[in-house]
Amino acid sequence: MAILKHIKRLKYIDFMIRRKATGDLDSFARKNGLCKRAMTGIISEMKELGFPIKYDRMKNTYYYEEEGQMVRSLFVKEGQLLTNDQLRNIGNYDRLCFSGVYVFEICKER
Repeated sequence: MAILKHIKRLKYIDFMIRRKATGDLDSFARKNGLCKRAMTGIISEMKELGFPIKYDRMKNTYYYEEEGQMVRSLFVKEGQLLTNDQLRNIGNYDRLCFSGVYVFEICKER
């Protein structure tokens, strides 16, 4: 499945960035079996998702500007996040829709 391959690649990219072991863009792309353009696209997408990725020209490596890492699981057990009752206190979550830009947004009226 293509999505599993992409998630594994993102985990590897996250690992390399946290270790400050990416090298320059050419090297980073090569280590991921990608061309420079594809690697640049992935880095841009990760930045859009909130990853605080920066490049250190002196050390020739990408790094995170803040401490943190990629979420390890796409499925979270009940109780690890807000419960439905807690969500109800926030607002009408039944009107939340998927967004290509944000995780959720208010559904547009049809």
